[in-house]
Amino acid sequence: MERILIIEDNLNIRENLEEYLMLYDYEVFTAQNGLEGVNAVHEKKPDFIICDISMPIKNGYEVFKEIRPFIKENKIPFIFLTASAQEKDLAQGKASGADAYVVKPYNSEDLLSLIRTLLNNRNL
Repeated sequence: MERILIIEDNLNIRENLEEYLMLYDYEVFTAQNGLEGVNAVHEKKPDFIICDISMPIKNGYEVFKEIRPFIKENKIPFIFLTASAQEKDLAQGKASGADAYVVKPYNSEDLLSLIRTLLNNRNL
C-alpha cells in the first residue's frame, strides 16, 4: 500500500482529500502546517507528498526546500496543491522543481490520475 502525506492547514480540505485517497487504498498521513509536514516526511517516509503553499510556521516552498534532498534521493513525487493561481505563483511553483502545481479547487479524479501517473513513473 502506497503512503501519501498531505500537508495542508485547511482542515476541510485535508480531511476530504484524506478520505478520498483512502477510498482508493492509499495509506494517508496528514500534517496541519509546514513544520509538522517536515517532521512527518522523516518519520513516516511517504511515497508521495501533497503540500499546500500558504501555511503557518513554514510555507510550502520552505517545506520543499528543506526536504528536497530526501525526496530526490528516495524518488518521492511532490506536488503543490494551492489556491494561488496568479501567473507569478504558477511560474514560481513550476520553477521550484516540484513534480506538479495543482490549483484549488481541483477535480478529484484529475488529482487521483496525476497521483497514479507520478507514482507509476517513480517505479519505472
